[in-house]
Amino acid sequence: MFALLFFLFFGNVRTQNATIKPQEIISQRTDIIKEAEKYLGKRYKSKVQGQIMDCSGYTRFIMSKFGIKITRSSVTQVKDGDRVKNLKDARPGDILVFKGRNPHNNIPGHVGMVHHWSNDTLYFIHSSVTKGITIDHMFDPYYSRRFLQIRNVVDK
Repeated sequence: MFALLFFLFFGNVRTQNATIKPQEIISQRTDIIKEAEKYLGKRYKSKVQGQIMDCSGYTRFIMSKFGIKITRSSVTQVKDGDRVKNLKDARPGDILVFKGRNPHNNIPGHVGMVHHWSNDTLYFIHSSVTKGITIDHMFDPYYSRRFLQIRNVVDK
């Protein structure tokens, strides 16, 4: 009886996972970044969604266009999806979570999306207070000292 229940439970898990096609996920990640790029240069505005938005509103807005539901604030987006343990495993569309402006406080205060890797440098797209929707690199000291973690919300 136990063996039958074990097989039914884990057999079902394998069946569900088998329906995910890697090429579809790669394509979706590419589409997410293309959509995110459409808003480059749009100005930042605190706690507004739409074409003028703050960082977490921007990530939520873009993900919602692909049926991916994430929470509204950077404080809660740190819990969305699954944690990516190694920076080198970050992929386009993953959410980067940063500390707020105080680098000594570990409370999330900013988010962006992985854009691409180039020459071992990770670039991300985000809504910046000073530059609006822009692309920056992860190894800029301002961002690297504030980095907290990466969240995979695409492959849920």
